[in-house]
Amino acid sequence: MSKSIIKRKRKSPAGKATNELVFSAHIGTNDVLFPQILSIYVKPGNIVADVTFGKGVFWRNVPKEAYKLLSTDLSSGTDCRSLPYKDKSVDCVVFDPPYMHTPGGSAHVGHQNFEQYYKNNKAVSDKKYHEAVLDLYFSAAREAWRILRVGGFYIVKCQDEVCANRQRLTHVEIINELITYGFIAEDLFVVIRNGKPGVSRMIKQAHARKNHSYFIVFLKPDRKKRWLGLDSRLPLNFSKPVKQREKDTTHLQSRLFH
Repeated sequence: MSKSIIKRKRKSPAGKATNELVFSAHIGTNDVLFPQILSIYVKPGNIVADVTFGKGVFWRNVPKEAYKLLSTDLSSGTDCRSLPYKDKSVDCVVFDPPYMHTPGGSAHVGHQNFEQYYKNNKAVSDKKYHEAVLDLYFSAAREAWRILRVGGFYIVKCQDEVCANRQRLTHVEIINELITYGFIAEDLFVVIRNGKPGVSRMIKQAHARKNHSYFIVFLKPDRKKRWLGLDSRLPLNFSKPVKQREKDTTHLQSRLFH
């Protein structure tokens, strides 16, 4: 006796087709890409400690009410290596120090003076030049680990450099070190600057001139759980031109959704 074959209706996959996505490479400025990074990794309403806040450039296009922002830097008397926050009290830490040593003269005109800001070559560290820059990144990362809750994110800005005619891939050095602390490198964004950077004097070129930098997103993991994304995100319309998105910033405050 033959049995009837029951065909089961195929389940349609969830989601929709779109190209309105956050991409890993960006041509432009930090203040345009940074909100997109936050939208993927930091839930609206979370506590974010920007420990090198400066003039707040990263936050220009972020709705003011989107996150609980704790803004500090050296000018306000707070060193990123010794923060006034309790253990596991912050959802996200943002770190953007001067990322190249400054030998003086006209080599880095207009760039934040690393030695003047952090004095790594004097009181705090016995290291010099690029090693002092790395020492700052590593010390700040250990402090970020302390204040981050489990499942929190550490967003780091950095740039590679040539020091003493040696290629130093800073982003690789940072990733390799922070993994030993327990962090997971969850994402990497490349920022390509507008225009062509120059040099004050050129005799011959031995290495490619750097015209890109990085945002690295580290996760303080919850045991073996993998990051699966946010159920609640800051909505951004990535298809609009930059100027239009900036105009829309005020409207985004009322459009946070769950």
